[in-house]
Amino acid sequence: MRCIDDFEVGNRLKKLREDKGNNKTDLAIELNISTAQYGRLEGGKARITTEVLNKACAYYNTSVNYVLFGESPLYTSVFFEKINKLPQPDIRRFLKILSCLFPLDSNNSKKYSEEPFYKIFMDGLLEMIPVHAPSAVMYVLEYEKNRKKVSENQMIRELGLTRFKWDSLIKDCNVHDITIPLTINNKYGYDMDFLINNKINCNMFFDNLFEKENPVKQKEIMEIFDLVVKTSAQNINKGQE
Repeated sequence: MRCIDDFEVGNRLKKLREDKGNNKTDLAIELNISTAQYGRLEGGKARITTEVLNKACAYYNTSVNYVLFGESPLYTSVFFEKINKLPQPDIRRFLKILSCLFPLDSNNSKKYSEEPFYKIFMDGLLEMIPVHAPSAVMYVLEYEKNRKKVSENQMIRELGLTRFKWDSLIKDCNVHDITIPLTINNKYGYDMDFLINNKINCNMFFDNLFEKENPVKQKEIMEIFDLVVKTSAQNINKGQE
């Protein structure tokens, strides 16, 4: 089970700041908090909020998973490397098209049913989440409740939330308390950047499905995916002319 070590989060913030050549006041201004509050964050004496975390990640061009857990991607997805610099709406659209190229039978669907990317792209979760929603938490909770066919009270007990906290999450797309997405991440496996920022990050789910296909099918999938990406890029360039 993952946990957030405030001291280690502070150390990573310090390293990011020093690598960029900033002082604490610079960062406090950038993050819209007091210098004293920033000092407590760096010293591991305060827990980072999602608002501050998002601003820090944007400023340093790094990921939520790095700041919180020190994790950096150690893999390269053949699909994501073609699209990872595109805007989020395009990434989602291309991955949704890609998901349609992997028809799964009932046995395989059951095998992959607990995979977050399966839920997002093959089981309809993506259709529930507006692309510009600030967070996916509210939609994930509703999706998991319906998928498990349980009541709100059962979900509340399962996640260890209070009724007040649940109601706040369902009514407000913005998530302030970092422990909420962490609890959902530990329980259901969704990526923290997805939960907090509604952002799709690099994942090997489709690559793993791709590896199980025969060479002929692999060639077909890659040709279709490349064609879709290329055609979309050409249309965008035409629109800018």
